Amino acid sequence: MTPARLRRPAAALLGAAALACGTPGPIPIAFGEAACDHCHMTIVDQRFAAELVTRTGKVYAFDDAGCLATFTVIGPVGPEQVHSAWVTDFRLPGTLIPAQDAIFLRTDAVHTPMSSNLLAVPRAVGDSLQAALGGTLLDWAQILAEARDPA
Repeated sequence: MTPARLRRPAAALLGAAALACGTPGPIPIAFGEAACDHCHMTIVDQRFAAELVTRTGKVYAFDDAGCLATFTVIGPVGPEQVHSAWVTDFRLPGTLIPAQDAIFLRTDAVHTPMSSNLLAVPRAVGDSLQAALGGTLLDWAQILAEARDPA
């Protein structure tokens, strides 16, 4: 093969490798099979699942936003290793949204798997969900602060 012919396959392989090494992000959760990385319960309810993604792309799955928050604060992954945290949009089961962009409603009207009673939705619909179900609105920073210093 000539040098030019050798370069084409090598360039194609490098391009494919670059595409495969995208930004770390959430992955689909195997509901009914995957175990929560904090409490070890099977993740079943698609309305409440969450994920933590490390900078290296390792994904930890959780059955409740409360488990995600506690794991984030006291788990084996240091803050410098966290790429992103994701929570399920309560209105769209199985659909993950960035935790930092969500608003959380703590309400007794809906029971969550580990009894955090936290429902996550996009900020734009937090007030309407609160009006419908009652409860207290919190952002991700407040949820993490509570996990650091539980009452």
